[in-house]
Amino acid sequence: MRVIKQRTRRPVLRKLFASKLFSFGVVLGLAAPAFAAPLLDRPGLVSTDWLAERIEDPGLRIIDARASLRAYVQGHVPGAVYLNTETVRISEGGVPARLLAPEQIAEILGKLGIANDHTVVVYSSAEESFAHAAYVAFLLEWLGQRAIGVLDGGIEKWRAEDRELSRKFPVRDPVAFQARPEASVIETADEVRRAIAGRQTVLLDAREPPPFAAGHLPTARNLFHGRGLTESEIKTWRSPDELRALASAVGADGGQPVITYCTSGRESAQLWFTLRHVAGLPRVSSYHGSWIDWTVRGLPTGSGP
Repeated sequence: MRVIKQRTRRPVLRKLFASKLFSFGVVLGLAAPAFAAPLLDRPGLVSTDWLAERIEDPGLRIIDARASLRAYVQGHVPGAVYLNTETVRISEGGVPARLLAPEQIAEILGKLGIANDHTVVVYSSAEESFAHAAYVAFLLEWLGQRAIGVLDGGIEKWRAEDRELSRKFPVRDPVAFQARPEASVIETADEVRRAIAGRQTVLLDAREPPPFAAGHLPTARNLFHGRGLTESEIKTWRSPDELRALASAVGADGGQPVITYCTSGRESAQLWFTLRHVAGLPRVSSYHGSWIDWTVRGLPTGSGP
């Protein structure tokens, strides 16, 4: 009889234990803090005031994308991790500036402590018209991120306002970043060829006028990416109205899709960000392979202004 009683009790005890464990888990779940809402609901510019007010937010990640590691070591925005844009590109078959696969870039972001639910602010320097910061923003949006900010005025404006600079390297545990590529952000050579043939897309070359005149993609028009910035001592982006006027002057008035390109994809990402997220044009994408990819394929080119 004892054996029978023991066997009948065990299922009851197991059910009771499971019930208690479930209740404990529910209590823990209620007590655990929920993920905070992103600090930004779409990609765009953020001001130095905006960043300074939120710099301690646990859901924020800051990337210093300047070309110089030495400059980062000598002083950066507190909490910023360093990412050189060449880290995400490699020579392949002898052709430089080939973009790594989305999963490889996602792994790099995860090692920086950046997850999909973080708000990411990127900055660089006016010396390169903030192209490095815009390039990282471009890659983040391509991988499916939405809460992205580019610091207007970059490190120069932060420093000019006598804001804190740090030499400490933030300790960030590796996390998982899931790549969810957005096809509408980036264009391939075949897609650009179809766009040129269809003559329904405005193709904008973001390089300076001399290299554009020396050779460019067929039907392309020149809009140097640096023209989107003010001419003041501390450069910032021009107003949306000014930018729309610049774009309209070269035929990009928002009525047709726009594809930007440059030499290797970085300056075109700056122009893409300027037109899409500052000027607010509705349909802007970037041909990342740009002039290097186009010419290595032996595709037709034009020349002249």
